[in-house]
Amino acid sequence: MPEIEVREIRENVMGLFANQQIEKGKIILMLRGDKISKPTKTSIQIGDKQHIEDPKGGFINHHCNPNAEINIHSSFVGSNPVSRSETNTTALVVAKKTISKDDEITFDYETTEEKLAFPFLCDCHGRLIE
Repeated sequence: MPEIEVREIRENVMGLFANQQIEKGKIILMLRGDKISKPTKTSIQIGDKQHIEDPKGGFINHHCNPNAEINIHSSFVGSNPVSRSETNTTALVVAKKTISKDDEITFDYETTEEKLAFPFLCDCHGRLIE
């Protein structure tokens, strides 16, 4: 996986940045960490009432025209689709387009989050992201 790092954008605001060029379609990060049922400021929603606290993923900021996306893959047990139970969810941060070295890695929060723990006014268009 590509080299990435958390950097300060401005006072008290951090972001995740590429330390090398990342080609479109490349996996940037596999989200790992504690799975929780309610959103926090730094969690990413990976399913119904399922959020993950990843040490680097929590620093990926929102953008309406992002360069990355969250791809969620679930594994199921059982052959009956009605009674099978979910056993494993993998969430990957994937480049939507080529990301240049030193670019901030962003994704659109509205593609994963049902409800944010801390709604905010989007810098892209000034609309409230809830």
